Amino acid sequence: MVQSGPHYSDGSEATTPLVALQATLQQMREQTDAKALIQLTLDYVGAVFVAPLIWLALYDYQNHQLVGQGGVTLPEDQTLLRAVHPLQPGEIMEQVVIEQRPISLPDMSQEPRMGIWQRESKRLGGIQGCLIHPIRSQRRCLGVLMLGSQVWGITTSEEEKALLGILLGQLAASLQQLESAWKQQTEKRLEDPLVALGIAMRQAGSLQERVSLVTQELQSFIGAVRVQVYWHERGQGQFSPHLTAPKAGPPAPPLAKGTKTAATPARDGSLPLRELGDMYYTLADGQVVVAHDATGTTRSEITPKLMQQLRAQAVLAAPILLQKDLLGFICVESDVPRTWQDTERQLVAAAGNWLALATPLEGLDQRIRQLASDQEFVQQVARSVYTQADQQQALQQAISGLGQRLKASAVVVLMLDPGTQTPRLFYEYRSEGKQPLPKQFTPLSEQDWGDLMRNQVLVAENYDQDLRLLSWRQELAALGTRSLMLTYTGHVSETQAAPIEGLILVMHQQLRAWSREERQLLRGIAQQLGVVLRQSQLEESRQRQAQLLNGLSTTCLTLQNLSTLPEIYNTTVQQTAQLLGIPLALLVSWRPGASHGQLQPPFATASEFRPTGPTEISLQDPLLAYALQSVEPLPLTHEQIPSASRTWLNSIGLGSWLLMPLGSGADLLAPLGVLILGAEAGKVWDPYERAAVMLIAQTCCWTLRRILWIHTLQERQEVLSELNWYKHRRLLDMQNTLLENLRRLGQVPETPGDEATRWQKVVEIGRGLRDLTTYTGPLLQSESWQVRPDSVSVPLAALVRKGLRRLEGLTQKRKLWPRAHGDMAIAVQGDAGRLEMILWEVLVAAAQRSPEGGRLDLWSQASEGYVELLVVDQGSFDPNLMAALQLDPEMVIYADPLLKSPLTVSPGLELSLCQRMVQRMGGQLSFYQSSDGRYVSRLLLPVGSDEVRPVA
Repeated sequence: MVQSGPHYSDGSEATTPLVALQATLQQMREQTDAKALIQLTLDYVGAVFVAPLIWLALYDYQNHQLVGQGGVTLPEDQTLLRAVHPLQPGEIMEQVVIEQRPISLPDMSQEPRMGIWQRESKRLGGIQGCLIHPIRSQRRCLGVLMLGSQVWGITTSEEEKALLGILLGQLAASLQQLESAWKQQTEKRLEDPLVALGIAMRQAGSLQERVSLVTQELQSFIGAVRVQVYWHERGQGQFSPHLTAPKAGPPAPPLAKGTKTAATPARDGSLPLRELGDMYYTLADGQVVVAHDATGTTRSEITPKLMQQLRAQAVLAAPILLQKDLLGFICVESDVPRTWQDTERQLVAAAGNWLALATPLEGLDQRIRQLASDQEFVQQVARSVYTQADQQQALQQAISGLGQRLKASAVVVLMLDPGTQTPRLFYEYRSEGKQPLPKQFTPLSEQDWGDLMRNQVLVAENYDQDLRLLSWRQELAALGTRSLMLTYTGHVSETQAAPIEGLILVMHQQLRAWSREERQLLRGIAQQLGVVLRQSQLEESRQRQAQLLNGLSTTCLTLQNLSTLPEIYNTTVQQTAQLLGIPLALLVSWRPGASHGQLQPPFATASEFRPTGPTEISLQDPLLAYALQSVEPLPLTHEQIPSASRTWLNSIGLGSWLLMPLGSGADLLAPLGVLILGAEAGKVWDPYERAAVMLIAQTCCWTLRRILWIHTLQERQEVLSELNWYKHRRLLDMQNTLLENLRRLGQVPETPGDEATRWQKVVEIGRGLRDLTTYTGPLLQSESWQVRPDSVSVPLAALVRKGLRRLEGLTQKRKLWPRAHGDMAIAVQGDAGRLEMILWEVLVAAAQRSPEGGRLDLWSQASEGYVELLVVDQGSFDPNLMAALQLDPEMVIYADPLLKSPLTVSPGLELSLCQRMVQRMGGQLSFYQSSDGRYVSRLLLPVGSDEVRPVA
């Protein structure tokens, strides 16, 4: 900008711009008219700065626009300079207003963000460079000053900027001072209308008069507006406008509880509760609702649809609230956009409070009678609960009476599970609706519990738009619930928090509000019914304990009577799961000293609960190691299961676990397993269930130990029995052989022939005596206490020959005819000494049961790697012994020794032992009766190898 000596409109000159500024500032300080201030500013700028464009505008904060106040242009038309310029986002002018700092442009005709000034720059004389300077005071922008030049890129000097800053600063200060003085003169005083309204309300005789006084006072104070009072119609779920009393006739009867004098149907002026939206909750919270279109926007509390229904451009609403009970609201409506002053808001709020205090007086008698009736009903419920023997009947009477008094669609009593706090259906009253209630509800969220504890009664008058009880949205939406109340039973004080037994839910299928009296009635009934629910919980707990005790006795007795390990494992998991009502029970077991455990077949109610991982688990597994450190049942959640253990404990849908080791702690014995129980997430294991699990686990442990002890002793007995039998048979065979050789030795002198022949006979007898030690040597050296059988290839012919030779004495005595048939030129695999004794035992048994003079046939044949040797006799076989010999030889070892059996006495004892020995050699010894009535002893042995050990 080019600076020159200032020239004023009267033709006078000042020597310097600074001197002219001083004179201008002095005139501005003495001025009391805003237009004069603006004109002084424009005169000084026009005189000091050579600028073909000077424009000054004031900022309208409410409408976010600049209002032109005039200036200087080359064209004589001043329309553009005095026009209103709305500020658009991103424009240079808005940037100057918001940032409150000057901006210089080299060529505003090339700057799109200058808006209309870019388009008009050529018409204004080809304006290019420009300076836009804010008019601000105390961080508030009051307007802008724009200087334009026909020269590109022209800028102002520091001296010029200082002059502009001083001038515009004084202009802003003077304008703000004038604005403050104007506000003080025009501001409405709240004290006078409040005092007048209070006196008038006290002197009025009816609610009709009080409403009329309120509307007149508000219209007088606020101006050209409409004032309407809306009352809350709870039964119809809407707000209805106050009915004006007719000029003739008797006065309208007073309103009670914020309702209309007559039960007239809703007309066009009524506002449904669902259309109020957030406005209803704001009013119910005791806040004033403000909405206006002066800035082109509307607050979210009042929807555009509601504004259209009210036919208003601006709305101010205050609640008529009495002890958190919304009786209605005062609505001030304007046909033009406007901004509501604080005093107006305060007066409307005060008027709402006056009406809230005056409204109960209209129906005081009716309210007293209603409160007395409610109190009597609560006392009747209390007497029924504490005196009636049948508390269930008392509950039914209380809930049905409550539902009828509240005109509710349903009243539901929910009992809380003590462990999981899961509400489940206990009793229901239905007046409408056929959709069945769910047997169990989702647990309440922490936020819902907090709201319930703070307010005692949780209310959702428009449940579809309410954020309360979101946890039950799915259950209640299916029932068509539109409004509800929820409270807890019993009494919870601030100093002592008693456990909550249950909840009472009141539902309605229409939008409706719940009065303070209705909430108090619900709370009073809920406090009394806590006794019924507490008694029911105690009864359920008693029944549950009795059920656990009976089931525990049955389970423990069953476990004590079992005799096999698989039966113990299966019974433990099945009985435990059924007793506790859980979907999965499994057991990991191992023998003492083992490093790995076996996952036994689990008991599961569904296939997805069954683990699908490996069945052999290391005892170093973190889950097993963690469980073995506990002497009591260990509860775990799914998140607490170590990741390494989830490879085998991978049940789907289970989130609560209980682990109990089988033996640990005080008994100082190594555990034999871990019992693992699985349930749905959220399951809480109560102390009775834990005690039952501990007793079952200990019983299972001692039963396992008893079975293992018995099996160990029986297996040891089997070894000793075999050793005893084998050594006894060897000793008997040695005795018979020794006696026979001694007899032969005594006959040597009588042997015909020379001395050499007799000596040869003695040598032969001596060789026979020497052969007696063939099997006794290894037997005495390696089989003192343990059985150590050998496996060699033995000629079958030699076995049969020696067996028949040992049987000669018995066959001669009973005049039997033994004969061998079939292929004897084959070998069998096994322990040679034991095979001799086994065949001897079979032949002796067959010979003893054969009749005198009968036949004894031996048949042999080889087939598919086995040699079959049949001993056929014509005797009579004890049928009991025959049936006992058909049992599994291995199971005979673990038979109850206290039970009498043909296998515990001879010959069954020896024959059964021979069966087990043959089985351990890979063969089979069986007995049966052939079709012709003869009895067969069948000895099946593996075919021997080519290397055959000679038999002595």
